[in-house]
Amino acid sequence: MPRLPGTPTVLLISPGIIKWTDMDFGLPHLVNIGGYLLQHFGEQGINVEILDLNYEGTDHAHLQRTLDRLGPYVCIGLSCYSSFDYMRVMCLARFIKQLYPDVPLVTGGYHASALPTDMVFDGSPFDAVLPGEAERPMARIVEALIGGGRIETPIMPHEVVEDLNDLPMHRWDLLNRYWPRAKDIGRKFQFSMSRGCPYKCTFCMERAKGGYTWRAYSAERSLDELSNLARYTDLSHWVINISDPLFGLKRSWRRQVLKGIIDRKLFPRQYWTLTRSDDLQAEDVELFAKARFSIGIGLESACPRMLKIMQKGNTPEKYLGAIKRLARLSRDHGLNWATNIIIGHPGETLESMERTHAFMTELFTDAKETCGWLSIDPFRLYPGAHVHEFMDQYSANHGTTFHHPEWWKSWYDGSFRAEHIDPSASLDFEGRTRFMYEKYPPLVREIAQRFRGQGRSVDRVFKRSLAEQARMMSTETRDAIIHRGRVAKQQLQHASANGQTAQGKTVLKVPIGLHVRDPWVRKREDAVRRLLESGAMRTEVLIEALLQVAPEDHLPKPLAEAMLSNAVPEVAEGEVGPFVGFHAFALGLEALNPGAGERVIDLTAVHGYVSAVLSAAVGGAGEVIAVHPLGRISAFRLRSRLSTHSNVKVQVGQPWATRMKVPADAIWLGGALPRWPHRLTQSLVDGGRAVTLLG
Repeated sequence: MPRLPGTPTVLLISPGIIKWTDMDFGLPHLVNIGGYLLQHFGEQGINVEILDLNYEGTDHAHLQRTLDRLGPYVCIGLSCYSSFDYMRVMCLARFIKQLYPDVPLVTGGYHASALPTDMVFDGSPFDAVLPGEAERPMARIVEALIGGGRIETPIMPHEVVEDLNDLPMHRWDLLNRYWPRAKDIGRKFQFSMSRGCPYKCTFCMERAKGGYTWRAYSAERSLDELSNLARYTDLSHWVINISDPLFGLKRSWRRQVLKGIIDRKLFPRQYWTLTRSDDLQAEDVELFAKARFSIGIGLESACPRMLKIMQKGNTPEKYLGAIKRLARLSRDHGLNWATNIIIGHPGETLESMERTHAFMTELFTDAKETCGWLSIDPFRLYPGAHVHEFMDQYSANHGTTFHHPEWWKSWYDGSFRAEHIDPSASLDFEGRTRFMYEKYPPLVREIAQRFRGQGRSVDRVFKRSLAEQARMMSTETRDAIIHRGRVAKQQLQHASANGQTAQGKTVLKVPIGLHVRDPWVRKREDAVRRLLESGAMRTEVLIEALLQVAPEDHLPKPLAEAMLSNAVPEVAEGEVGPFVGFHAFALGLEALNPGAGERVIDLTAVHGYVSAVLSAAVGGAGEVIAVHPLGRISAFRLRSRLSTHSNVKVQVGQPWATRMKVPADAIWLGGALPRWPHRLTQSLVDGGRAVTLLG
């Protein structure tokens, strides 16, 4: 969409997701907000820009240049769609607020809707949170700001759009920044036709955002939206994920849409959506298959007692009979489907898990072939879900223990912490994990052998999903999760015994998770997250330096990987090791505390990584002297590696024989020594600091 000079600009940002594979393209929630603003204010009244950080693939310096180029702004909206995004979103928000302190910054999404006070509080970078569906509240905020007003209400009232037909058509031109390379950066396109869900499943956070009323575009409008999308892109390239909480609640609407897709030949590579099997008859299954749909069914359990706890159905026999009917009909009509089960929901016992396993085995093996497959998930605690809201009741009624009731405020291992619960008094986390990883892999392999696809290229997607499920349920994964659970429990018990409370987490002012497609960036950020979580790192400039400097650019890759995994090299006393373990390095940096503009000496600059980190920490006004102990030829290579760091000077010499003409503020000596060589303190200014590893 062409920019209009001199008109106010609203920027809408998706922070992207940490999971870097199989990412969706489309952002219908932000496209809807942007389109509504353009309709409300008129084409000449406002500019709207959308940034999807999944596809910017850059560092924060490049992001700053991008933001500066797209501004100036009247308002910036940053989505906190998932609780897994919370810490990254808060860092990104602080970064943006630091750049544009006078620009109002607002947020919304599932986590923001569930826990708005997580987003706005004393010292928060956000000026307002918009729970629910944000089209109308966002328009009111922008209208007030354009009129010279300000945001009066930090937590806006929860709103939903009652009639989706009142919304403008999706403005896919708001993604013009990405369309030229859309097919290269994604294979799944996210699309929506309805909002809300009337069911009250206890584990689902939809209630926090969309409420319990199912609302859909009219069938004709839904088809027009698909036709409109087909003008922007070749549908046959995409697997289109219709991301509705519940597709096709009303039978007449569902059939109209499916018939319309067939009549208009609006065929992608494949449609994927979530629905329920209760109301699916032979006609529905046939229409789904002809319209190139695959469907997901959230069965969740086959134990009547658990279905009641989960609020999944009043009549378990009818509910479970519906999935059996779907399994039979799918073979007749060639419809591929998947069903999901949740293992370890509060109240789960060994008996309930056995009952579900027996049912699933019969469901998938009572015929020679199956058109379905099985997705197996541990229970995860989601803010806004019924379980989260009533944790005390689940603990009292079932003996459930939630080990990390605010897991999203942790820097590291959020996925594990979300599922680390003891489901009941008779079933702990380890018992749940053993059952899941020992009972289900044989069934998953059996399903893969019996699976019947569609005879099209999309079968590769199904088979890849089946193979991934089998791979993830390995004994190695099981043992790693059990070990993690034991360690976490010991840490919690130790903290409790010593009267320790949860410490406040460092929230950075630099964004993290901007380039997750790069495996080395992921490893580096993962290592920094562990430091943040343990409290080993507290100083922002050092954290930023560790995030900026890539060890693989300086060390041989095997050494860089070992360092980031916190391996400890074997080094004889008095020798310089190939690297320092990442945790020890962080502790040493915190003790050294290099400041902006200081002069720092790296006495053991073998590969140059430490010097590069110190260079970033002291900044352009500072200086780093890198003393290389291995000779002039290798020092030449070191100078080449550090050539982009203009504040680093390389010289050759032995650490313990070095004496500087100009004293330094700090000295780093990365060797294993029996004691500190006091003569080196002669190279320090009064009050200077020196750090080494002893032993």
